[in-house]
Amino acid sequence: MEQYEMILVVDDEPADLNMMRDILVQAGYTVVTASDPNAALTLYQRHQGELHLLITDVAMSPINGCELAEKLTELNKALSVIFVSGYSGAQALRYKGRYSTPAAFLMKPFTSEQLLAQVRESPEPRRVRTASSQQSEF
Repeated sequence: MEQYEMILVVDDEPADLNMMRDILVQAGYTVVTASDPNAALTLYQRHQGELHLLITDVAMSPINGCELAEKLTELNKALSVIFVSGYSGAQALRYKGRYSTPAAFLMKPFTSEQLLAQVRESPEPRRVRTASSQQSEF
């Protein structure tokens, strides 16, 4: 199994954040979590050399997940990104233009198998990957 030194998971919904953390830790990944984008930026500064994957919710404030990913990938071009969201269709597409680098998109709710499959595929950040019960382009 391809492992990352560390995965940063960001979600403002505590249940979703804890669920993703638990799945990833149980699978053997090292995980740091943040409940908002500002905390994520602070964690990134603390662990920047160790972080290889960002998993972030799309709809958050004061900045959204796309803006967070844009800031972090400007600092680290090799950082892979997986967006997660309960939004689909037009709601999800309103964020699409805010992130210029292709990334994976995982539709909530998702299974632990779907999350882990996305993580395993993530070392190639330039490939667009989508996994959900409803296929969605992001």
